Amino acid sequence: MLSAAERLVLYSTLMLASAAAWSVTWLQFSNLPVLSPFLAQVWCGGPWSADAAASSFVMWFAMMVGMMLPAVGPTIDAFATIARRRNARGAPYTPTIIFVAGYCLAWSAFSAAAVAVQWQLYRAATLMPPAQNVSSILAGAALLMAGLYQFAPLKIACLRGCRSPLSFIMTEWRDGHAGALLMGVRHGASCVGCCWAVMSLMFCVSVMDLRWAAALAVYAAAEKLLPGGDTVVAPAFGSAAILGGAALIGWTFL
Repeated sequence: MLSAAERLVLYSTLMLASAAAWSVTWLQFSNLPVLSPFLAQVWCGGPWSADAAASSFVMWFAMMVGMMLPAVGPTIDAFATIARRRNARGAPYTPTIIFVAGYCLAWSAFSAAAVAVQWQLYRAATLMPPAQNVSSILAGAALLMAGLYQFAPLKIACLRGCRSPLSFIMTEWRDGHAGALLMGVRHGASCVGCCWAVMSLMFCVSVMDLRWAAALAVYAAAEKLLPGGDTVVAPAFGSAAILGGAALIGWTFL
């Protein structure tokens, strides 16, 4: 079992890593022409390039890490605890950072997919600079999709897995560095399956509006960590998103 001091170090490290990721996102946006001239060109309606796609990937990945790391703290804690117990019984020690790297790898795949979607929206002229949001009809459709997905069996199963860290670690344990990396990827994939529809709402407001990103991060943490997150918080959000999406689409056609 981790001592109080070790647990303090673990959670402090996670908070610092999340803060660093938020800082990278904020710096990239606030100093866009200096730090990322390729992405700035796209931000102003210019053509996409490999450099612009790479810059956009860094933006998405930093934002996802900043948003999701705090919510995965209990699972990382459970992994570190089990790894410590197994090491005390003579099993090889696996650094917790490898599990975290696997988790981040799953979100890097999501970030790459988000860049691809962003690129296609530009090509279809449906993502409008400089606000970087979609039309009201697409925004309403995205809200409807996110709301309906909250009640989907896949969402419910993924959320249940995210809310049961010790159960996941015990049933998915694999020895060695490669095993820890795979465990991290599998847990990250579960979190992506839980949150992808909510994160896609960034296209509705503004891809780089950090206020909305922070709000969605708080919501993601609430449904994973709070009592009733799966039975009250998630359904309430889903119902509100469905109503909001329907109202937005209806208002567009009035």
